[in-house]
Amino acid sequence: MYHMKEARLRYPTDPDYIQALGTAAYCFAMCEWNAVYCAERIRPGSLKRFLAEKCTAGTIAKKLVDLTSEMPKSADHASLSAAARRFKDLVPIRNRILHGNPCTGPNGKARLSGPMVLEISDLESAADDFSACSIELNRLFHGFLSTYAP
Repeated sequence: MYHMKEARLRYPTDPDYIQALGTAAYCFAMCEWNAVYCAERIRPGSLKRFLAEKCTAGTIAKKLVDLTSEMPKSADHASLSAAARRFKDLVPIRNRILHGNPCTGPNGKARLSGPMVLEISDLESAADDFSACSIELNRLFHGFLSTYAP
């Protein structure tokens, strides 16, 4: 394979766009791992299975939703179930970002697109949504699930 130092610089990129893209990707990764850790607390061994099966974010989301549906009902359970469903709803947004088609946006700048061109504000909004879900999953992991006995 041919390797050219600084080959990445051949692509037209906007540093602000790349920062927003990277932030969204990182925030989703944090959210995904909080979902995994919650699943592990609910059903020990889940993390190992997810890794062995090379589960996608969508599969992890579905499994977390399924796991929460099997838990005893309570106010904390309702919060966890809502966070699990929210994580599942965020997976398609993450997929549209990370599997986006490079294009030139209406503003003449390099962008990613799918059903729509993703602008910086779209990426920032997604990062905020990913972070809010991640924070809630983390809160439940360290709170409600810290005393949960499967």
